[in-house]
Amino acid sequence: MNTDRKILSLLASTRHATDKEEAFFDFLIASPSYQLAHRQRTVGLTKSEKGQLPTDFKRVLEIYELCGNIYETEFEDWWEERGRDLLRDPNDAGNLIAYPVDLAQSPNRLIAEFTAFVRQAKADRSSKRRSAIRFLTNKVRLSALHARLALVNDKGRIERKTGKKISNWRLGVEVKLKSKWTDELKTATKNTIDNLEARTSLGILVSKHLKESFYLAENAARGVFPSLEPIDTGLSFNYEQIWVLSAQQIKIAHNRRREKINSGVSVRKTYYERKVKPMIKRQKAIEAMVQARLLLQSL
Repeated sequence: MNTDRKILSLLASTRHATDKEEAFFDFLIASPSYQLAHRQRTVGLTKSEKGQLPTDFKRVLEIYELCGNIYETEFEDWWEERGRDLLRDPNDAGNLIAYPVDLAQSPNRLIAEFTAFVRQAKADRSSKRRSAIRFLTNKVRLSALHARLALVNDKGRIERKTGKKISNWRLGVEVKLKSKWTDELKTATKNTIDNLEARTSLGILVSKHLKESFYLAENAARGVFPSLEPIDTGLSFNYEQIWVLSAQQIKIAHNRRREKINSGVSVRKTYYERKVKPMIKRQKAIEAMVQARLLLQSL
């Protein structure tokens, strides 16, 4: 591989999507403001929907023009077509680039190639405008983003399946939300005086998580992520619709991955494959070890 091709290959390898950037895409799907922007740009809004438009809807339309129709594509395709150039700020000094060193080369050759690599990287950055979407560096953890998004989707899934609303405390129990109150209520079949405190406390926790999910989604629709800054848009989540859109996304992504694999194209592992599946495997191994130890102690 000649030096120019090597440099381009190295630059491309640093531009894979992060889990945080994928979470932005997922929260954008859940945003009621972004859903309105999509309908206005495609089928048009009803009289009722026009009356619901947030006062800063113009900003949401600006983000829609940048991100486009995210409901009929999957993340990896969107990333290649729009996301990578949109979300990466070329002027961000914190965007570090890895550079492998071939120790078989002479020092002079390494210095020359590295100098050319840095020159090309800087030229690539300076030729691009600053992104209109702002990614924040804050204390919002990736695990918290996924947990809140899962809670929103689970609420929509359960309510669509049962045809009725589910109380917040019951939702917490159903999805096994991490809380001492969840363990206390997991066998509860009805409301009683004895479990009143647990139901109230868990209900407040679930309500907080759902509200934070709304803030994350609506701020994403305005080009800021991940932000828990309270925002009043006059809108609310349509949980069942979010679940339908998410299920549609999963189906599209699954079909595209299968097409790529059948065509011999390399595909990136999903978040579930990279993080969740290994975690479940480790948890099962720990549980098996505990059970084996208890069995030995009982002999």
